[in-house]
Amino acid sequence: MSKKSGSYYTPRSLATFMVQYLSGDLYSSKKRLDILEPSCGDGVFLSAIHEELSELFYKVDAIDLDLAAVEKAHALNLPNDYNIFHADYLEWSIKSDKCYDLIIGNPPYISKKLLSQKQKESCRKAHDKTQGFGSEVNNIWTSFLSDAIYRVAEKGIIAFVLPAEILKVKFGERIQKTLLNYFERIEIFTFSSNVFPNIEQDTIILFLYKAHESEGLYFTTISSSSCLINRKFKLKRKRSLEKQKLKWSAYPLLEYQITHAHKVKKLIPQIIDYCETIPGIVTAANSYFIASQSTVDEYDLTLLSQPIVQKGIYVNGCVKLSKSKMGKLIEDGKPAFFLDLSKSDPSNPKHNEYLKSGVEQKIPERYKCTLRENWYEVPGAWIAEGFFFKRCHDYPKLIYNEASALVTDASYRIKMKEGFDIKSLIFSFYNSMTLAFAEIQGRYYGGGVLELTPSEFKSLPIPYIEITDELFDEFVIQFHNKKSIEDILKFNDEILLKDGLNMPLSEIMSFKQVRNTLLQRRLNISKSQFT
Repeated sequence: MSKKSGSYYTPRSLATFMVQYLSGDLYSSKKRLDILEPSCGDGVFLSAIHEELSELFYKVDAIDLDLAAVEKAHALNLPNDYNIFHADYLEWSIKSDKCYDLIIGNPPYISKKLLSQKQKESCRKAHDKTQGFGSEVNNIWTSFLSDAIYRVAEKGIIAFVLPAEILKVKFGERIQKTLLNYFERIEIFTFSSNVFPNIEQDTIILFLYKAHESEGLYFTTISSSSCLINRKFKLKRKRSLEKQKLKWSAYPLLEYQITHAHKVKKLIPQIIDYCETIPGIVTAANSYFIASQSTVDEYDLTLLSQPIVQKGIYVNGCVKLSKSKMGKLIEDGKPAFFLDLSKSDPSNPKHNEYLKSGVEQKIPERYKCTLRENWYEVPGAWIAEGFFFKRCHDYPKLIYNEASALVTDASYRIKMKEGFDIKSLIFSFYNSMTLAFAEIQGRYYGGGVLELTPSEFKSLPIPYIEITDELFDEFVIQFHNKKSIEDILKFNDEILLKDGLNMPLSEIMSFKQVRNTLLQRRLNISKSQFT
């Protein structure tokens, strides 16, 4: 395995399963097959093809950039029907318009920041081949998929091991819609745990059929490698996801849950109806512009400093950032002061010393700093009455800003519309329906971190009700003393959903199940299949 090259070699048992699984479709074609393996590595898929499709007449083209891996593939002594090339596939593919009946493999996984400029350009050219992929390249695997779509035959099949981010992240949504436009049948095999230890990425198996007698979008979740080997799985069609009402990350939900969720959402106002959301401060260098009390004292920066909350972890377990809570962060030595260096005094040697230290750290050379008239003047330093942290673990954090602190762009600042108040919004936010939609609409990353983009947060349905300051104060204490978020949801569901929306208990329980199902999948703690 090499993170720099993006090579995560496929377990032999997984490659064998994929070829075996497709063998029925391939044998029924009754013609010579052209097969492509665009990232062959040491030849695990080639060996599987040789062993499982021995009675078929086919030709194989296999390519890999890693010379050592290609030499291992050559050492397999495969028949002359196997053409193994040492090349950069994306460059090799530019010279070829050949179509293939089967394109199979495990494309490399290299994030945009690790790609050379030349690689980025090759990726963009590959994206241009398939309408709907767009010009933005986030990872090299999307380019391999786009090229495969371009060159798969009229009745061909693509079978790829891909990172599960295709189900989770924002650019994955664009790809999902594209696949639905190009293929009659899509099958996605997900894993409830790390079934194959030597694949570090959370992965899926994706089967794409240009033509199939049973069309549709199908999912199954595999709990162990034996489920694949013994074919102990069941594919279930997700018609609601085919209609693009939800991202595919909602696949663990039952059809009636998806249908019910969208029916309800159409009837409930959204967060955007009550407030505006604006990203927090972008400093371009938090470690420099956000300081602890000791740094403020050392450089005489008190008159330049304002309280700031940099990370959601600093406000865990509360719905109010009180003055005492902010004071505790400062007392504990957290970086809790934003430095407004536009107010620095040129006659103060300590101010000049701090500015000089920024130059020595090359802060002025950072991209966002170069866009400013003066590199040390950070725009947008205004205080919001509340803020929402875009990333969370167990549940989202919507906070009342009693301490009048600033926030970084880890948060969205909340500005209430006329006639509504922040305390009521926060109280109304914590219910099973809204948190279920946070799981439905958000995306998740390594370690199970949930993220909501501004549009995803603003479109969350919320059963807003006006509450008194006294009730909010009680809520703050209740939230602080809770054993788990379930304590809060049980109390608020009664007020917001049962009484406020007149929602039947069965529907409330359905939203609880939706949230728990997606939460367990996100945190990867489920021990059972969602099939």
